[in-house]
Amino acid sequence: MENVLLLGLSAPTEDDPYGDRLLRALSAPGASGTRLVVSTAPSVLARAGSEIIAPSHPVADALRQMASLADGIVLTTPETDGAPPHSLRTLLNWLTWPVEGSPLAGKPVAVLTTTEDAVAEQKPYSEVERMLFTAGATIIGPRTIVPRVARALREEPEGQVSFGDPGAAVRLLFHIHRTAAAARENAGLPPAEDFRPWLL
Repeated sequence: MENVLLLGLSAPTEDDPYGDRLLRALSAPGASGTRLVVSTAPSVLARAGSEIIAPSHPVADALRQMASLADGIVLTTPETDGAPPHSLRTLLNWLTWPVEGSPLAGKPVAVLTTTEDAVAEQKPYSEVERMLFTAGATIIGPRTIVPRVARALREEPEGQVSFGDPGAAVRLLFHIHRTAAAARENAGLPPAEDFRPWLL
């Protein structure tokens, strides 16, 4: 395993203005030895609702296949005491149910949340984390919260996204680094040569 393949998932911009941008900022240049592929929740699945009793849905099948091929998952969502955006919740329903055969079972998953507040008074577990626990995912936590996210992310002239807050970038990259290390461990491989568990 030369590079760990992580699948980054977020709600569409209309439901979460920061999730996709955060993942795009993390994907370039990204953590060493890690490739982060970014995808938003397909709108067709959100329109399909939580029809998890249906035998299949072609887009859901493709999404489950993508999650199966990934070594780990990175999820972004707003930090909230309530439910995540409907589109992301629906995406997670398709990925986590039925539990038997869920591509998230035993897979390392990092949860990154964003808030426009200075400091978030968070609960021990978010609703997204509860859904992941139910599916048997291995949550690499605690989740990383990005406060003042509007200041932490910066749009570049070329349309790229970068970090305006070096502290947030370090915390997020370290979380990605730990998720990639867990993926390597799951595959029975030794840690990457540049892995430093004492960075923070």
